[in-house]
Amino acid sequence: MKRSFSIIFFSIIVLLVSYFTYFRNYQYPAKLFWDENYHIASAQKYLKGVFFMEPHPPLGKLFIALGEYLIHPNSEINTQSFLTTDYIKGVPKGYSFSGVRFFPTLLATLSAVLIYLILYTLSGRPILSFLFTSLYLFENAIIVHSRGAMLEPIQMFFVLLFILFFIYFVNKINASFRATPRDPKNDILGIPAYIILGLLYGLAVSVKLNSVPLGILLIILLGKEYYRPTHPFPSREGIRGVCFKSSVFILSALSIFVGVYYIHIYLGKSVLDKKYIGAPGQNKTLRKQLEYIAHYEKGVPKYDVCKVGENGSLPVTWPFGNKSINYRWEKSGMGVRYLYLQGNPTIWLLGLGGLFFSVNLIVSVLFFKTKIANKRLYFFITTFFILYVTYMASMLMVERVLYLYHYFIPLIFSLILSFLMFLYLFEEGLKKKDIKVITIITAIIIIIVITFLFFSPLTYYQPLTYAQFELRNWFSFWGLKPVN
Repeated sequence: MKRSFSIIFFSIIVLLVSYFTYFRNYQYPAKLFWDENYHIASAQKYLKGVFFMEPHPPLGKLFIALGEYLIHPNSEINTQSFLTTDYIKGVPKGYSFSGVRFFPTLLATLSAVLIYLILYTLSGRPILSFLFTSLYLFENAIIVHSRGAMLEPIQMFFVLLFILFFIYFVNKINASFRATPRDPKNDILGIPAYIILGLLYGLAVSVKLNSVPLGILLIILLGKEYYRPTHPFPSREGIRGVCFKSSVFILSALSIFVGVYYIHIYLGKSVLDKKYIGAPGQNKTLRKQLEYIAHYEKGVPKYDVCKVGENGSLPVTWPFGNKSINYRWEKSGMGVRYLYLQGNPTIWLLGLGGLFFSVNLIVSVLFFKTKIANKRLYFFITTFFILYVTYMASMLMVERVLYLYHYFIPLIFSLILSFLMFLYLFEEGLKKKDIKVITIITAIIIIIVITFLFFSPLTYYQPLTYAQFELRNWFSFWGLKPVN
């Protein structure tokens, strides 16, 4: 009862803090930035029943449209021009962003609670999990991107929910092993567990296709459920269970994916854009929609380091914060307001630390037979490292130009790894409430908050003089460029 109260209490505190860092005044600036030019145009088409083809699965833009539908702040404003273009260059006078930005920002705000619950489910320590939720609460790059009509915060919410349930089901398997250590039955998780995971996976993939690599968690979970050290190969019943549960997971994911596309196609009743002559009748199939994604991707340019104003970057450079993107700027008095995709360097450094120590631990166990101090924590460290590597490997195979915000998902994995490694390395000190460990945690949180505040003008579009901007320009590979 006491622990349940602690979880609820800290979840509420996390939500309050995330309101101030993510949600408060999310309508500002009342100007388009980055991919809002595309996504707002698409959302308006949904609201007016206009057919169009999508370079991403539709769920993210459906949420953006839903926010506009529910809040409808622009009902008296003429947005007809949005319906005949994929890219809007501006918005009418008086246009409010409170509708189109509502769900991306709201889900990003709620994601803070999911991060807390993930850390708690991994550790069982309410206070420590609350403190380390700061890794998300004060991450400048994720905040600035999430306060726009973007797809990534919607995707992140479903990814985190998927991971939270995965951890919960792994804990359930562990509990079963502890209850019957000698002869655990083959089937530990019921079919509903794989339905839930499949639905959540389908939701994440239905926002952006780069969620697909997370499907490796299905393999890890099935391995956890059916593998026995004494019987490396599953029994016949175990093989049937693996095949059946895999099918349930895949069918659940497909039901969401296909259902979302059905809604997308159903809403497009009329054709206004000349390039869709003959549509929607000829294109109202899932196959045609997916073919369009492949066709669109072929037309996206590749990364060009010699291109003037290239905002893209290579995946191998993302962990170091390369390259920040100037989403928009405007002169304000003696200074300039910037909206910059610039991360909190303290948090990104902790992510690098989590990766470094995870690699050292895994290598030492695999090749030098180092004794594992905590097998449960080691399992999760290995799992999140596999997730990180799988995602990054998939990004390295993509030929089109990619951007720093494509690193948000593996960044979260690296931050969870830093939390797990802290637990692993300081487990005894945490149990004894060692003053040195408490001092380290306190210092980390203070530095995170101070760094967040220092870079916050770039996050919240506050004016900076040239000298103030240069104080924040720590490394050339960040790509921060002041406006004279």
